[in-house]
This record gives sequence, structure tokens and C-alpha cells, in this order.
Amino acid sequence: MTNSNQETGQRSSLASLFQNRNFALLWVSQVFGQSAQNAILFVQMVMVEDLSRSSGLVGLMVLVYNLPSLLFSMPFGVVIDRYKKKAILLFCNISRIFVVAAFIPLRRFEWSGGLMSVVYVLTFVLQAIGQLSDPAEVAMVPILVPTGQLLAANSAFRMLFNVSQVLGLLFLAPLSLKLAGIDGAFVVISLTYLLTSALIWPIAANEPPPDPSLVHNVLPRLWQELRAGWKFVISSTSIFVAICQHSLMQMLSMTIAVLAPGFAARVLGMPATDAIYIFFSAGLGMFLVTMFTSHVGYRYRREMLVAVGLFLSGLALLGFTLVAWNNRVTGETVVAGSLGLIAQVVLMALILGAGGTLATVAAQTLVQERTPIEIRGRVITAEFLFANISGLLPMLLVSGLADFVGIPEVLAGLTTLFLVAALLSYRYGRNQPHSQPEHVRS
Repeated sequence: MTNSNQETGQRSSLASLFQNRNFALLWVSQVFGQSAQNAILFVQMVMVEDLSRSSGLVGLMVLVYNLPSLLFSMPFGVVIDRYKKKAILLFCNISRIFVVAAFIPLRRFEWSGGLMSVVYVLTFVLQAIGQLSDPAEVAMVPILVPTGQLLAANSAFRMLFNVSQVLGLLFLAPLSLKLAGIDGAFVVISLTYLLTSALIWPIAANEPPPDPSLVHNVLPRLWQELRAGWKFVISSTSIFVAICQHSLMQMLSMTIAVLAPGFAARVLGMPATDAIYIFFSAGLGMFLVTMFTSHVGYRYRREMLVAVGLFLSGLALLGFTLVAWNNRVTGETVVAGSLGLIAQVVLMALILGAGGTLATVAAQTLVQERTPIEIRGRVITAEFLFANISGLLPMLLVSGLADFVGIPEVLAGLTTLFLVAALLSYRYGRNQPHSQPEHVRS
């Protein structure tokens, strides 16, 4: 289970990782950038609700928000491979400043349905920009940190994405709306993107200069480049398996998000809005994994870390399944005052947070390490595409399935899926040779 590549990079710790000025600038910039990205969706939905008073049109906003990931992921991978990642990040965040600011004057026009259409168009544009910036950021991490710190760096970014959801959805958006209204919220978010750009600007990324012949012929060669990216993903078993494992974790994240309100209300017997206090321990699990990967994670093979993460996730799901079945049989709920039940749910949430983070981070690191730099953008965007599609399925199917067959049955199915996936991943990882990361060989 020990990783033979541990000698190829510096030993990792969070302290040494953040002593890397370039990585620290990228990480802090994305604290602001990702928080703004989460906040803008909240503000847009509030705006649509105020304009339409229609839940259906708010739901359409969510669809528009997710559509660019299906349309642009792979073509943008070619762009990421052909241009400098820092330049792409600067372009994306500066563009966001103007797109977000454009909401303010457009709100002055009372166009009824026409104004709604403009809101949807600007939302689509913002998310299209995100499909370029997010993979570029992931592709930039291996450029800024040595191999031995890559696992820890991905853990730090994974924690960042979860923290930014809290900052954006619970603080930045609600506070700016409450204190300054919708226009003021757009101003605050634009300024946040300006700060993000200012933090990216001084990053010194040692990127190879783009090949002028490739840059000038991006569109004519687009289909050829896309085929090369897909061919590499499909032909490289380790990359394809890691992408599937990452997608499986994304599916679980969205499934838990869909099931959580019903689990809280029907199983735990508590208001859905209060369930966060019990499930908050998942954040502690993420932090513990970040500490583990930053200090000793480099010692272990990525494939085995994924298998352990999948097993922990399956174990946590088994615990949630038993709680749900016990509630059906005995009617025991948190409201009934069972401290043992509360402790069990808190523990399972902690294990789920740890397992999910470990599997996702190890799979992401494996993709980065095994992909040559000249094709890394296309591979990472393929990974994003698979994950986004996997995340959409629960939104479409799981809630109805839970109503039809019941929450315990859905959880039991997920438990079986993840324990089987953990076993298969362990058997696959055990038989894999100890290969050197691609960007180390190059």
C-alpha cells in the first residue's frame, strides 16, 4: 500500500504547503472566487423569485446554471491545453466582474419576460466562464506544487470548496442582500471577483509558453483535439477508473443533498433547517482527512486511498441505513431525546465526510499525476463532465425514488453500491504497478 513515489517530491504538511507563496495566493484567491460563485446563484434566484413569483422559473434558473457544464466542458479543455492557465484565470475573473455588474443597469428596465430572458442569458454566460476557470485552476495546481505535496494541495482545495459554499450561501449572499439589496449584492460580488483577480496577478507560474501554431489553429483542429483527449481517457485504464470513482463520489454528494431534508424530517423527526447542526460533523471529517493527507498521505498509493475512502463512505451509509430502518421499526427520533441516536448520526456524518473527501482527493490527484501536461486540460474537463452528469442524475431520480420505495431502501442500495465499489477498487489497486507520476517523468 506504500507509494513508491514518495521520494519524488518534498514531504508535505499544511505549513510547508502554504509557505509556497504561489499556491497560497491561488488558494486564497479561490476562497473569494468560489464564495462569489456560490453567492451569485443565490442572488440570481432571489432576483428571479422577485420578478416572477414562480417556483418553475426558479427551477429553470438551476437548469440554466447547469447547462454550460454539458455543452462546454470538453471544448474548453482544448483551450486550457493551448493557453497559459494563469492567463485563463485572469480572463475569467475579470470577465465575471463586468458580467455581474451588468445585472445592475439591466434591472432598471421593466421588460417583464424580456428582462427574465436577459437574466437567464447572463447566468448562462457566467456559468460558461466557470466551465473554463474551474478546470484551469485544477490543472494549475500541479504546476505550483511538487509531487509530494499534490495530495495535500488537493485536500486543501477540497476543503476550500466546502468552506466557500458556507461563506457564499450563508454569509456573502444573505448579508449583502440584507444590508444593500440586490444591486448592492451585485456590487459586492463584482468587487469580490476584482479581489480574486488581484490575488491571481502576482502568481509566478512556471508554465511552458504556448505553441503559436497550435494557438492559431485551435478551431480548425478542435475535433481532432477533442478526439485525442477522449482517446487518452479511454485508453488509460488508471485515468478512466479514477474519473469513474470521482463521478461516483459526486453522485453520492448530490444524492445526500437531495435526501438530507427528508432524512431529517421523516427519520430524525426534526426540522430540515436544523439538520445542519448534526451533519456539520462531516466538515470535521473533511478537515481530519486534510491533516492526514498533508502529513502522511504521500506514503500510500492513490488507488488504495480511493478504495479506503469508498469503504468509509459505504460504512457511513450502512449506519444511516440502520438508523432509517430502526426508525421505521421503533419510531425512535432525535426529538424523542435519544442521545445515542444523535451520537450515531454525528459519527456517521463524520465518517462520510472523511471517506468522501479521501476518495475524491486521491482520485483527483491520480488524474493529475498520470496525465501529461500537454493534454491535462482535456482530461480534467472530461473528469468535470463525467462528475457533472453523475451529479445531475440524483436531482432527477432520487427524490422520486425515495418517495416511491422509501428512504431506507434507497440508502440500502447506496450502501451496497459503495461497498462493492470499494471491494473492486481495492482489488484493482492491489494489482496496479507502482508507476511514476507523468509530470515527474516529463
